[in-house]
Amino acid sequence: MPSPRSSAAIAKYLLTLAAVVGAVLLAKLIITWAAEVFLYPIPILGGWLKSLEIIELTNILLFALLGFGIGGASRYLSAKTPLGMKSIALIVALPLVFFSSYWLRYQMWLGQLSAQAERPRQDIVAMANQALERESGSQGFWGYYRITTKMPILPATTAELERMAQDQQWFRSELTRFSGIEPGVFSMIFDGAGWGIRIFHMLLAAITGLIYFSKGLAWADGARLRRLAKGK
Repeated sequence: MPSPRSSAAIAKYLLTLAAVVGAVLLAKLIITWAAEVFLYPIPILGGWLKSLEIIELTNILLFALLGFGIGGASRYLSAKTPLGMKSIALIVALPLVFFSSYWLRYQMWLGQLSAQAERPRQDIVAMANQALERESGSQGFWGYYRITTKMPILPATTAELERMAQDQQWFRSELTRFSGIEPGVFSMIFDGAGWGIRIFHMLLAAITGLIYFSKGLAWADGARLRRLAKGK
């Protein structure tokens, strides 16, 4: 049975984890919201920046804080705690924080469609799911995540949503007419570029988080030794 002292230490560890993950998650959502509202609507420039997902470069700072905070929280754990146990929080937090920005963008897109159409949200969600499945093969959030790799800017109205497939076909046929290259080639280029950008940001977040997690562990080990030294 854990001693009261160890139970208190575990409680401090869990509270620190919740505070670190919650703060980084909130910052990520605020930055994403600000970009969607103020940056990406800028004519021409905003669309270009959104296609590069430029705001995801904030992952360097956010995931550094996340990794260091989770690693540093281990100061409340025993020195004998296995590294695997200390890593569980990071393994859970990394995808949670990374995908939170896309989840918010998905919800804001549905909200934009609903506000424009003045129809019940469930009708808009059903219509959006049909369009997403037609274009990406998946519905809901995962369909949105997949389609935005090749179409960063999605239709803003239900009328545009219904003719999304036709607009894409027209765009690719115009590219073919001017370049003489088959439409399938452009599809592969757009898909490859979109997934390449997405994977780059994903790896950047993961590597940054892991590097600063190790730094946080080192800091926690030092803090634990200093506490033991003072106890003597």
